[in-house]
Amino acid sequence: MLKKILALAIALMSAAALVAANSLVSNNLGWTVGQNVALTQTKVKAKDLSLVCPGSVFATGGKSGTNVNAFSRIGQAIVDYSSNLPSGVTLKTSPLTGPAAGHANLPDTSNTVGNISTSSSLAVTLKDQLGEAQQGSSVLTAQSYEVASSDGINGVIGTNCQNPATDSWLIGGVTTVGREALLILANPASTDATVDLQLFGESGLIDGAGLNGISVSANRTVVLPLAAYAPEQKSLAVHVISSGAALASWIQERTVRGTVSAGADLVSPSIPAATNLVIPGLLKRGTDDASALIGNNADYADLTPSIQVFVPGSQAATVTVQVIGVGTKSTGTVLEQQVEGQSAASFDITGLKDGDYSVFVVANQPVQAAVKLSRTKKGSKPITDFAWLQAVAPLSSTVVATAANSAVSKVSIANDGVTAATVTVTDLTKGGSQKVVVPHLGNATVSVANGDVFAVSSDNPVASTLIADFAGSLAAIPMQDYKNSGGSLEILVR
Repeated sequence: MLKKILALAIALMSAAALVAANSLVSNNLGWTVGQNVALTQTKVKAKDLSLVCPGSVFATGGKSGTNVNAFSRIGQAIVDYSSNLPSGVTLKTSPLTGPAAGHANLPDTSNTVGNISTSSSLAVTLKDQLGEAQQGSSVLTAQSYEVASSDGINGVIGTNCQNPATDSWLIGGVTTVGREALLILANPASTDATVDLQLFGESGLIDGAGLNGISVSANRTVVLPLAAYAPEQKSLAVHVISSGAALASWIQERTVRGTVSAGADLVSPSIPAATNLVIPGLLKRGTDDASALIGNNADYADLTPSIQVFVPGSQAATVTVQVIGVGTKSTGTVLEQQVEGQSAASFDITGLKDGDYSVFVVANQPVQAAVKLSRTKKGSKPITDFAWLQAVAPLSSTVVATAANSAVSKVSIANDGVTAATVTVTDLTKGGSQKVVVPHLGNATVSVANGDVFAVSSDNPVASTLIADFAGSLAAIPMQDYKNSGGSLEILVR
């Protein structure tokens, strides 16, 4: 009986203590143990800006020429770079040839323009010890070009060097007969990366073995034939997700008609999906020649410009494509299509005459898109080439690039804003500038001198693409700005 009384007393005392504690809290008497820890304002250094270039093109086949999983580099890519280095910032290059890859100092004068010949992938990096220097294409820009001419691959391969990312989408690539798509993954970091891939075709997500846990070693480049995972795809979207390190990624696509190499290009990462996209640079030439080839051989049907659209969401998208020319002689066209959710689809853009055009995409669901543009040269054997035109984010900030040597280069500028834009294209090498007014849903084309560094600036956001024509073969370079964010944040230190 005594035990029961003691147990009851202890229970009542515990309950009373709990009530008292709650009362203290509810009355906000402010009992604390120790002192409140204040948040600390900490400055975060922006990551050094590093642009990764793909290196020279890959040929498939190995020594025998028949091994579809063996790849070798052909020729040399030329990296054209320009920099305007702030005080205390240096420029370095690093070839991606393995853990022992060294760094080479480039001239660290405040204004540097040059080119580097390379077969391996290459990182060009701003070394900023204080992390206070401005970043962007006006500080560092780099483009890679190669004119490939061999039995296996032929055409101009041009692309921007990339700021590596852990999440990228590549819109473009074909794996049907006579078409090859190789995924290139370049890791500039000193740590290994693990990659998961998602592939989407015309019927949606493509399942298959080997898409997850792909290893990309530090300072190495890995090549994967997409036909091994997604064969016979006329439209293809590739999602690259990496952990451990950020990567640069491209799809190298080539066309072979019978035994004749018939063009090649690199597909660069897409901008994020949106309901409004702008694709400058559809500079159409050789329409009559292309029509004659198509009439004689159905395998030339892809000389007709086409647009590939991908819907990353689960809902179907209704997509309207407006193709608008420069001036009264370049009459465009409009097409409307529906694309199922999480699938890619391609549509021909027919009825265009020779002229300068830009493409404006409007959809009721966020989409990603790219345009395939082909060129044809007359001769005893027809010579064809193509380039993938990516959607470009409209910018009002100054964007800088270098025009390729030995090419006729033009900047295609498109405006999807609600008001006209006054755009200035300045030659930073020789001096001088050109001004054009680009109306709402309009575009303009401005020539730039070969080998010169130039800047595009505007009073309203516009999208622009550099088109380089190498005697009938072509490359397309979207005008982009490159920045890593820094700043300050509040942290709690215990």
